[in-house]
Amino acid sequence: MKITLDERKPIESYSYLEAGTQSNNGKPIILHKELPIYLGEFEHKKSNVDFLIICSDLQGILEKNGNLKLVGEELPEFLKFLIKIELTTNENPKIGVLICGDLFTSLDKRGADGDVRSVWLKFKEQFEWVVGVAGNHDRFGNKLEEEEFKSTKNIYLLHKVVKEIDNLKIGGISGVIGRKDKTYRVDEKEYLDNLKKLLKKKLDFVILHETPDFPSLGFIGNPKIRAAIEEENTSNICCGHCHWEKTLIEFENKSIVMNVDSKVVILKKNNISI
Repeated sequence: MKITLDERKPIESYSYLEAGTQSNNGKPIILHKELPIYLGEFEHKKSNVDFLIICSDLQGILEKNGNLKLVGEELPEFLKFLIKIELTTNENPKIGVLICGDLFTSLDKRGADGDVRSVWLKFKEQFEWVVGVAGNHDRFGNKLEEEEFKSTKNIYLLHKVVKEIDNLKIGGISGVIGRKDKTYRVDEKEYLDNLKKLLKKKLDFVILHETPDFPSLGFIGNPKIRAAIEEENTSNICCGHCHWEKTLIEFENKSIVMNVDSKVVILKKNNISI
């Protein structure tokens, strides 16, 4: 499946608040940020999906009517409006969402963990389906609540598995490499073995939270994940976790890595007219 992306300028941006690393009287300094939204295209002969939304690390807060909301609780409605008003004449476009994790934040503490079920459910309210992985800061309630959440219709939280949705084959690994006694941390060998299994399957998308590195441009990430990607079949990988200035990178084996950390990418099927 071919993917192209116009990174020259975002088609839109979305304002939010973020906790900074510096402190003021023991509390983080609050930063005003803009979430860039980019437009691209994808080719797929069998899928009837008109648009794909891909995003990660929506670690921001909105103030609405005196209440603080996670960015991902308000963003889906905005994205649906943007697509219908500016990107298609179709009254009911079919839109799927790919999430690469880390949807929680707090203005009290940078890097906080928290429940992100509300964000996934808001995306599901606006679009046909939501598929993705958990980030290392994401929580889904207690064990029983997480299992109930995973059974929600048209929501697919992936970990070392593949789902086929509207003729798109999508696999994913939740979390990051780390100590298994911590939430959404995966033993290195287990992670890399499962990543290689997914890459061998020639999927349409492999969704990760953790980022491979790309040293030729100085982009940070995990070199072992990059090595695994370059050793296997050519793939389309979506990830977040570590920020890259450039979103779409082609690796040596022609694999495409789309890093959407603190970004949104909208891909329209290339037969959709604007």
